[in-house]
Amino acid sequence: MLRSSLSEVQRILFSQVIPISSGVPSLRWSGLAELVRYTGGYSSIHSSAEASAQRDYYDVLGVSKSASDQEVKKAFYQQAKQYHPDTNKGNEDAARKFQEVQKAYETLRDPEKRRLYDQVGAEGMERMESGGAAGGPGGFGGGAGPFPGGGFPFSGFSTESIFEQIFNQDPMFSQMFGRVAVQPIRISFMEAVKGTKRRITLGGVRGAAGSTVDLDIPAGIDSGDQIQIETTFGPKQRVRVAVPIEVEPHQIFRREGPDILITADLNLTQAMLGTQLTVQTVDGSAELAVPACTQNGVKLRMRGKGVLNQQNGGRGDQLVEIRVKLPRALSQRQKELLQEFGVEELKKQSGR
Repeated sequence: MLRSSLSEVQRILFSQVIPISSGVPSLRWSGLAELVRYTGGYSSIHSSAEASAQRDYYDVLGVSKSASDQEVKKAFYQQAKQYHPDTNKGNEDAARKFQEVQKAYETLRDPEKRRLYDQVGAEGMERMESGGAAGGPGGFGGGAGPFPGGGFPFSGFSTESIFEQIFNQDPMFSQMFGRVAVQPIRISFMEAVKGTKRRITLGGVRGAAGSTVDLDIPAGIDSGDQIQIETTFGPKQRVRVAVPIEVEPHQIFRREGPDILITADLNLTQAMLGTQLTVQTVDGSAELAVPACTQNGVKLRMRGKGVLNQQNGGRGDQLVEIRVKLPRALSQRQKELLQEFGVEELKKQSGR
């Protein structure tokens, strides 16, 4: 039974807090009480509430259900860039899609949340985040349970992960246990590459509202990442803060995971004969050797010129995508030279 694996804090909470229904004005507790009854031996929790249909998070990001973490992150970056409010000012549809993409990524980037989502779907996640289902303000209508379709959809999950979902996502528990939600912090592209600091103001927890915390933002952080910190206020009041990060687009650099992408223009002669280019990197200017006969669209790699990879401590690469620019008009001499070149090319191809 799940009850046997509850921590002491969880036992106290469910044995002392939840039964005092007269002191809890919210219907949200009814759904959680059903979970307690389930842990005591009830075999299922049935839901009769109908949640509004939501798009599948995998479809939102345009990835398959078997997509790797890197594929999910890459898809998020591409869509976030497309629908970002800074590039779609006044476009309400783009703003809605940007929020939808952010929400999908917040779930699929976290292994525990992703496993939970695969079990209960978007509607189940929505109920958990709102603390209830339709039928009452913040609660489960008509005695319905918190999970769609009936049953207890947590097979394969540890009790710790189940209660982590409830404690961290239910607003009442968040306030009771000192979890603080803050507005996303917007930082520049270079701040994300190099790391930076911010001072944030807390709110939502008695004793912590209006207090400030200095936040170290590590190098290599990306849009959609969250920074988790804990601090203490007042007499032994611990506060847990989850700070979402938004990275502003850069005029030159783009990012795919730990790699940075830029474009470089070559004229026809440079592409055919090769050249030495001076390109911008996040560390300053650097030289790039372009080999002869470089094709349009080729990506040349500058190793170690990317972003810090937080998983292995190394740096990604910078990829320089070559764009060959053809002249808009030719002089008579250029035409003659190209005709001679064409004759020589035919001879080479025919082996003469």
